[in-house]
Formats: sequence, C-alpha cells, structure tokens
Amino acid sequence: MNFSAFNFKLLTFNSYHMTDLIKKTIEYVKAKLKDEHTGHDWFHTERVWKLAKKLQEEEGGNKELIELSALLHDLGDYKKYEFNQIKGNFVLLGMMDVLGIEEEDKEKISQIIEDAQFIGDDTEPPKTIEAKIIQDADFLDALGAIGIARTFATGGKIGRVLHDPSRKPRKKLNKKDYQTKKISGTSINYFYEKTLKLPKMMNTKTGKELAQKRAECVKDFLDKFYKEWEGKQ
Repeated sequence: MNFSAFNFKLLTFNSYHMTDLIKKTIEYVKAKLKDEHTGHDWFHTERVWKLAKKLQEEEGGNKELIELSALLHDLGDYKKYEFNQIKGNFVLLGMMDVLGIEEEDKEKISQIIEDAQFIGDDTEPPKTIEAKIIQDADFLDALGAIGIARTFATGGKIGRVLHDPSRKPRKKLNKKDYQTKKISGTSINYFYEKTLKLPKMMNTKTGKELAQKRAECVKDFLDKFYKEWEGKQ
C-alpha cells in the first residue's frame, strides 16, 4: 500500500471538511449578525477572521480552531447577555451544536474566546497561541482608521457623548468598571481608556508590529480632533 498517497488523501479530505465547516460557519454568523449595526457587525468578524489567518501563518497554532474562534468570537459576547459570561458561553455552545462542531473542539473554542476577551485593565495575557492570536486580531480591529470608525459607531449606538472637555479619561478600569460603566464615558475618552492601551497588550511579534502602526493613526486623529475642536484648524 502506498502510505504517502494514503496520507495525502487523508489530509485532502480533512482540508475539504474544514473548508465546508468554515463556509457553513460564515453563512451562519452572517445571518446572526445581519441586524447588528455597531462596531461588532459581520464585517468586524470578517476582518478579525482575516487578521487571525494572517497571524496564524506567521505565528503558528491550530488553524482550524483559530478560524472558528475568530468567526464565532462575538456571538456569545457576555456584553450582549447582561454581562453574564455563563449565559454567553451557554448560547455559544448551543450555536456550535447547530454547526456540528465536535464536542472536544467546542470546549476549546469556548475557552479560546473567553481567554481572548478584553475586560479592562484586568485583562490577562492568554496562555495558548490560539487565544493570543484571536486576542491580537480582535485588538487590531480596535486600532487604526477602522478602530476610530468603530468607536464612534458604537458610541452613537449606546448613547455615549462624543466629547466633553470637563470629563477626563478614567486612568484605570477594572473588570467591573469596564462591564458596567461603558456608557458613562465619552467616545474620545474611550481611546485613552482602552484603544491606546492595546499595543502594550499585544501578544505576538506580528501583532505588536501592526498595532504600533495602527496606534499612530489614532494618535494623529486625536491631535487633529483637538485642534479642530478648539478652532485652530
């Protein structure tokens, strides 16, 4: 028996199986997020998925788990379920059942997504390369020109004030503060309370390099914003 040919066929079958599952997951997530009009819509998910694939090519990790985690990372978001992580995980596991994801992989994906979450200044570096990549990809989409647009889209959706010079950025937000006081800030302050902290929280070499470039875009925007706010430009 030609074992080389057998191994090639096995790898090819697994590749096609994974491609089918990814396609199925994409269509499922699109349908679930079709009425989402903030910075956490399908297009955000698509960008995180693409970034995660790029990071995986450079950094390694289980490609299958990374792609699925990227595509599913916002569906069980605790912020959508009254900040209840247990409820969010329960919803996510149910969705993975619908998709036919294997039991062992369901638990891994759920853990990757939970470990990759931003929870204010209490956020800890993930332990696995898969979670590190998902966190980096998600954080990158909060930076740069896209990150600026998403900040204002989300701010408008939840009723956050654009800017109020009398309200200073909160220097430290623990998990509870981040989860319960997001609306109390301003969109401009959000850049200091979260966005500009992200480059130092990146995990991978590739992620760190991309984050620095995107952070410069945010800093340039803020510089121009203040000048225009004061009528200097």
